[in-house]
Parts: sequence; structure tokens; C-alpha cells
Amino acid sequence: MEKIKKYIYLMPAVIFISLFFIYGFVYGLLQSFGLNNIMGESGFTLGYYEKVLKSEKFMDSLSFTAKMALASSSLSLIISIVLLFFLYLNLEGRYLKVGYVRRIIESPLLVPYLVASYLILILFLQSGFISRIMVAAGIIESYMEFPIITNDEKGRGIMLAYIWKTCPFIVMMSFPVLQRINRKWDSVAYIFGVGRVRFFFEVVLPLLAPSLIISFFIIISYMFTAFETPYILGVTYPKALAVMAYDIYSKGNLSERPNLMVINMFISVISITGGAIVYCIYKFVIGKNQRAWD
Repeated sequence: MEKIKKYIYLMPAVIFISLFFIYGFVYGLLQSFGLNNIMGESGFTLGYYEKVLKSEKFMDSLSFTAKMALASSSLSLIISIVLLFFLYLNLEGRYLKVGYVRRIIESPLLVPYLVASYLILILFLQSGFISRIMVAAGIIESYMEFPIITNDEKGRGIMLAYIWKTCPFIVMMSFPVLQRINRKWDSVAYIFGVGRVRFFFEVVLPLLAPSLIISFFIIISYMFTAFETPYILGVTYPKALAVMAYDIYSKGNLSERPNLMVINMFISVISITGGAIVYCIYKFVIGKNQRAWD
């Protein structure tokens, strides 16, 4: 009874959330196939999928979202590995207290994405805080000389916000694994002439790989479905998929509702696929490592 008690406590919340998710997903799926159409023209068809997939606007939006998510996730992963390397060197508080370093790295997690997006906008806007300081310091003569970082076609402002927010998440997902590594291995490696850099990349990093991969798929799934950051820091064209779906919905054209549901199905499938990959990695890789360590 004690083993299942925690699951019993979770059941009301799980049932409540699942019912709303399943209802919304099934309702959207039916509408995307032309069924349960609120315009009264009901009948199974793949025409809406064909129309959306042939739409240049949708393909540009999908390409933009994919490139932005992949680039942001990859850069976040690389930066996180560098931070983990520093944490590994400082694991025993050799340079700075571990608690202070962790708090500094974790601090962006306390800031909501909406606030983080506005912060990036205020700082890096062409007439924003940083450009004003540079003009006042005489580094540049006018605001127009400051590079366009936010609201640009390449999504650099969006990527900057994502990287700032997701790096601490990746580091904190992997840090418990880093702490469990036996410090005696360092001494053994030193005896055999293996430096700390080589030891980190050949021994420590492979042990961190499962948690890093899980974090990568979690954040890339989130970036495909995120709305607020690309809405604030993006441009009118191309738009992120979630922003494109919101614009179609906000126009109130009921004849476009099936096309909107098709876009939502693509977003849902990408998110569910990312979740399935994370589950498989945790189940078949992390679980085996956990049992081996125990």
C-alpha cells in the first residue's frame, strides 16, 4: 500500500489534466480531418493536410522553427558542457564555493520566459539599454550602428533568450550525475598520466551523456511549441509555428479552423515524439546506469 500511495495522491491531478488534453487532442484531430467541422461541412478528408503542406507560409514557418530550435538547443548543449567542465574542476570548491556557483547558474531558471523575453528586448533592442550605453561611451556614434539582434529574420534574439534560459536547466539536470562520480578515479587517472581535461572528456562526459541527451530533447520539444518568446522577439515573417497558429486563431475566420488544427497536430506530434524519446532514454539507458551505480 505504501508503494502505491504516492500514485493514488497523484491520480486526481493526472485524470483532470489527461481528460482535458485527450479531449482537446481528439477534437483537434477530428477537425483536421474535416470531421466535426463547426462550419457544418463535415466529412473525412485529407485535403486540409494537403493544403497546409503545400502552403509556402507553413513550410517557411516550419523551417524557421526547426532551424531556430536545433541551433538554440545545440548551442545550449555546448555551453552547458563547458559549464559542467568548470563545475567538475570546482567540484570540491577549489576555486569558488560550490553553493555560490550553483546559485549563479540556476538564477535564470527563476525568471519566467515572458519576463526573460522582455529583458532581452530591452537590453538588445537597437535603441535599447546596451546601445544607449555604447553611444554614451562613444563606442558607436548612433543607435543605427548597433547590430539588429531582436526582431530579426534569423531569430537571434529568440535564440539568445532560449540559450540563457535552457543552459541552467541542462546543467542542473546533469550536475547530480557529476556529483556521484567517484573522486578516487581522478587519482587513478593521475597515476597513469591522464590529465583532468582528458579525464573529463573520456570518462566523465560519457557518464553525463544520457542526461544531456534527455535535456536536449526536452528543450527542443519545448522550443517547437513555445509561443511567448518568438511572439515578442520574432518578426512578422517567417513566424514560429505556435505564433502562426495563434495568428490564424485570433483572426476569427472559422473556415480556417481545420487548417489551424492541422498545424496544431504537427506541433503536438513533435512534442509527443520528443517526450517518447526522453522516456525511452530514461527507461532503457538511465535506468540501467542507475541500477549499475546502485
